[in-house]
Amino acid sequence: MTTKHAFHTAVLLLLSTGCYYGSLQGARTLGENRYRIGGGVGLPAYLSSDDRREADTSGEDNLPVSPSLSFFTGAARRMDLGLAAYGYGIGPQVRVALLDPGFRAAISVSACANYVIPAKVIGGRASLAAGYLLGRDLELYGAWDAGYGPDVINVPEDSTGARNWSEMKDSFYHYIRAGAVYALPGGGGSGSQWLPDGVTFEFAVPLDLRWNMVLAGLGVFFQ
Repeated sequence: MTTKHAFHTAVLLLLSTGCYYGSLQGARTLGENRYRIGGGVGLPAYLSSDDRREADTSGEDNLPVSPSLSFFTGAARRMDLGLAAYGYGIGPQVRVALLDPGFRAAISVSACANYVIPAKVIGGRASLAAGYLLGRDLELYGAWDAGYGPDVINVPEDSTGARNWSEMKDSFYHYIRAGAVYALPGGGGSGSQWLPDGVTFEFAVPLDLRWNMVLAGLGVFFQ
């Protein structure tokens, strides 16, 4: 890995806190002996001002800005292995293509474990994604993700107002997401070494929260 990629990885690791919703990952596997480092942020947007005020007042299901980081390497033609950092934790992940990678259409399944560092508890997430390649550089995709683990959004507070991670409960969560992965023509591989190789745009809709909301995600990746 070059100094450029090591620098990018260190910066992105500093951002990997937040919640579980959104992954900024498409449906296609990378291919053997390729790798990708990606990072981004999900911005919560409530669909009504009343919900936003009630979430602030109650503190229940009040989503924070949610950074994330992922690393994938092509272990085989149809399989990627890597690491994911999100929701105050980090853990291994795997993605398997169900269709031939040479097809424009892609369907994949993925799974990851997440060790939530402040709580010292492990959770997991699985995803079913489908995508379609337009031209050489643009993939449109949609997915359903579901997981079970520590409820990092609703961590109880102690008498001093600090988060009491030992009293946190586990929860089931799931959401749908849709987005686009675009490989930049002048990215780091062919232009300036400090430019990303591509960008990802994503909208994620949580299906288990009290409030109606969407997370708008923006990510970059290097490969």
